[in-house]
Amino acid sequence: MRFQAKYVSADDAGDYYQVSFETADPNDDATDPPGLDSPYLIIQRQFETPDGGRCYIETHDHGYVGHYRLKLIDFSPTQLLIAIERKSNTHVEVTYAALDAVEFDEVQRVVNIIFDRHS
Repeated sequence: MRFQAKYVSADDAGDYYQVSFETADPNDDATDPPGLDSPYLIIQRQFETPDGGRCYIETHDHGYVGHYRLKLIDFSPTQLLIAIERKSNTHVEVTYAALDAVEFDEVQRVVNIIFDRHS
């Protein structure tokens, strides 16, 4: 799966972490849930209970939805590229307009937690 996102965000609440990549404005009440008719990707991970290193993927493409082990291949101010540990539909690439340094640092912090990377 590959698409161009217009909005990138990261959230955390206690032991729950999430990054979102959306083509529709997440603050627009016209889309509920976010991106219903537009490409989007949400990656979530919780640390409240043992999860076996699995993340939850929610997206417009039902072939990618579910709990999986993920490998971060690249995260930069303009791209996210991940590999999903399974037999088919194994790669996701999201490109977006360059995040400024503050935005990138915040999203990178959450990405590093989700993917168990320490920097």
